[in-house]
Amino acid sequence: MSRRVSAIDIGSNAIRMMIADVSDQSPTIQLIKRFRAAVRLGHDVFTEGIITPASMEIAKATFHHYSQTNRELQVVSCRAVATSACREAKNRQQFVDEIYKSSGIKIEVIDGTEEGRLIHLAVRKELDLDNKKTMLIDIGGGSVEVTFSKGDKMIATKSFPMGTVRVLENLSKRHLNESHLNIIMGEFLGDLGEHLYKNCEHEQVDFAIGTGGNLECLGKLKVQLLNKTPHTFLTLAELDTIIEKLRSLKVKERIEKLALRPDRADVIVPAAMLVQTIMRQAETHKILIPSVGLRDGLVWSMTSS
Repeated sequence: MSRRVSAIDIGSNAIRMMIADVSDQSPTIQLIKRFRAAVRLGHDVFTEGIITPASMEIAKATFHHYSQTNRELQVVSCRAVATSACREAKNRQQFVDEIYKSSGIKIEVIDGTEEGRLIHLAVRKELDLDNKKTMLIDIGGGSVEVTFSKGDKMIATKSFPMGTVRVLENLSKRHLNESHLNIIMGEFLGDLGEHLYKNCEHEQVDFAIGTGGNLECLGKLKVQLLNKTPHTFLTLAELDTIIEKLRSLKVKERIEKLALRPDRADVIVPAAMLVQTIMRQAETHKILIPSVGLRDGLVWSMTSS
């Protein structure tokens, strides 16, 4: 017997929902549909410290739609989690209360460790990690989670406040532009370097694994810009070339020539450079892109596995 469930990920750049049928026997999940609403909560929180009334209304409309969809598709259980932007919003309780009042959907605000655990759960269900030491990089709008695992066991995870939307807001606040990204990256390297060194010092990672919409986009850009397949992994050399090509295009050109969504076109270079920085620091030359993420981990968390 299968049950129909939905998982909602309230990130800093978008609110995403996934509906799937889960079977507890095997256990297995079967994707029914994915949704994405471009609600950039991070813009508010990283500049003003709160979720503004305007964004609150857009989020409420999104949740109203998701709630209706759950009813129409006969979803029996829904788990919604909020990450970096909500964690830091001074009015996060008001946000959680208003969404519940208007949609009946209860939101859990989770910390970076739980976020890392759920993403790791999704990845180990998708990839064979036996006898491998891996580094998971999840690039979000507000934070970056870097998780190390040995086989399918998570051994260390840490969340860094260096997500793509936050980096953009940081540039804008200081009247800098994309060409100054290295300055912003440099400011985060101390903490990040320590985490990487501690976990790579005695044993190198076999490969990295990248999750999040930006990584999936970079996989597709490999095909588009480099004319290389498959889109399910990138080498560091390929990533370097993609960054070079993207940096030569203005945001408007990325939208027009590469058909990127506006809310992807402005964050894709910071995302790519974050991945590049982490891979270089960890001295790993290959990143797999399994096209799963937090939502998939949430769905798996609702099975008995």
